[in-house]
Amino acid sequence: MTSLPSSTSSSELRYLKALGFVLGALVTLLVTITATGYRLGLVEVANHEIYGYQRDKLGTARTIDIAFVGDSSLGNAIDAALFSSLAGRDTVNLALTGSYGSGGAYNMAYKLLQDHTPRLIVVMQSIDVMRRKEAFPGFYFSAEPSQLLTTSPIRILELYFSLKTARRVVEQLWKHGLAEPAELFVNDYIAQTSVYSPPAELGMDPLLPNMVAQAQLDYVGQIADLCRQHDTECVYAYGPIYDGYCTQAMEYVAKVESGVAATGLPIVAGTPLCIPEIELGDTVDHVRPDLKESYTRRYFELLRPYIDRSVATRIVQ
Repeated sequence: MTSLPSSTSSSELRYLKALGFVLGALVTLLVTITATGYRLGLVEVANHEIYGYQRDKLGTARTIDIAFVGDSSLGNAIDAALFSSLAGRDTVNLALTGSYGSGGAYNMAYKLLQDHTPRLIVVMQSIDVMRRKEAFPGFYFSAEPSQLLTTSPIRILELYFSLKTARRVVEQLWKHGLAEPAELFVNDYIAQTSVYSPPAELGMDPLLPNMVAQAQLDYVGQIADLCRQHDTECVYAYGPIYDGYCTQAMEYVAKVESGVAATGLPIVAGTPLCIPEIELGDTVDHVRPDLKESYTRRYFELLRPYIDRSVATRIVQ
């Protein structure tokens, strides 16, 4: 019986080795790029500055009676010092950004309840955040190591094996180099740096009911469970949004509201507050910095029934 030429098998082996080497190099490059982007904060969800800024408040606060968790619509709309004065209760604003989504809001609530016993937690997020399909990255980058022990390694690996993320990192490196983007904090949140013009986005980017991401709602459900476990009253309030979306996105908001209500969290009536174009800050859900006090007072009035109830409950106890 004649055997196959050894040269054929040798060439195939060399080809497979070369292919394996190339694939390994590509995977290594992909992981290196995404890991670098996360470490330097070039990818939005890895905004370490705001996360560290808000986390540090939990270590320095002596008492917290009312806490807000959520995204940048909250960070730009609620002045915690003024809210403390209006409510007569120590208040803290723990807003992250929309890229952290409901997963980040859950983790801030989780950290809060480890060392504090607030009477009221307000989850305030833009209606826009509920269409962000990727909710796990926000959880991962704001979680304690102990919280990740039961997390599937595959979900973590998916963060780094992402061509979309790698492309965003390369774009940022091309524009800004390796320098870490500096965050400037003003009035207890990230400073706004530009002026926004909404009409074009509204026409190009409508909010539709089929855009609501179940992954975001799932973390809202976990917040509700966490509050029940700690016997803490929690409510859900929509952050302010450009008034063009208040009209356009009615069906989308109804879908979000249905999902939030299913978690058991009460939804604060009167929200979202609709922002006229003249009162917009640097995006569709940011109020102008000079109007933060005004919007704080408006949200305080909407939240007053829950604040009064939490005070009454404490007195009874």
